[in-house]
Amino acid sequence: MRLKDKVVIVTGGGQGLGEAFCKGCAREGAKVVIVEFNEETGKAVEQEIGESALFIPTDVSSKKEVQSMVDKVMKQFGKIDVLVNDAGIHSGGKFWEETEETWRRMFEVNVMGVVFCSQAVVPIMMEQGKGKIINVSSKAAIVGEPLHAAYSASKGAVLSLTRAMASELGQYGIRVNALCPGTTLTPLGKSAIADPELRKALESGIPLGRLGQPEDHVGSVLYLASDESDWMTGQMIVVDGGLSMI
Repeated sequence: MRLKDKVVIVTGGGQGLGEAFCKGCAREGAKVVIVEFNEETGKAVEQEIGESALFIPTDVSSKKEVQSMVDKVMKQFGKIDVLVNDAGIHSGGKFWEETEETWRRMFEVNVMGVVFCSQAVVPIMMEQGKGKIINVSSKAAIVGEPLHAAYSASKGAVLSLTRAMASELGQYGIRVNALCPGTTLTPLGKSAIADPELRKALESGIPLGRLGQPEDHVGSVLYLASDESDWMTGQMIVVDGGLSMI
């Protein structure tokens, strides 16, 4: 019950890592707000968690929709303790062939989604005198990955944004940290490595010998969301089976 009575917003909470984060926070006693573009998956997670969950359909790349979501959370709960910026998209391809639309959309969701959600909750957290923001970046932000230029650049921006936010918001009691997952078998991850040979090659290079599961990342989020990490800000936790160290 590390998060007992805390209000936690998780963007991208309807599937993959976000779904695991929502369920993990609920198990620790939090009231969980599932922010998800896909209404079907968002409602399914809400029903599975039960009365401690609230689903709010939201496109995080729309500042107007994000502000509406935060207003609803405040009306329902009266506070926001934790924001987990997990919503994101992924695509790959040769750098010189990635389209302008691919680059724009990648930054609209992966970067501006973090900006809009954070901007909406920061004034509330400032008034409260405390708050936690957890930005989900990626291993791709810290190593060079071929065929993922737009995605890597967007996640690198999230990592730099985390540090800038942390340095500015610490004086208000707001901690901002990042989680950098390695390749994980979420619906998004599975679609990116559908080729069995590619999956085998990826697994062979990981010191711990396997790809990640969504649950592998829950403990890090619970730590960053809880009071246990109160003297930590502007940092990243890399959970990738050891791949980035080599």
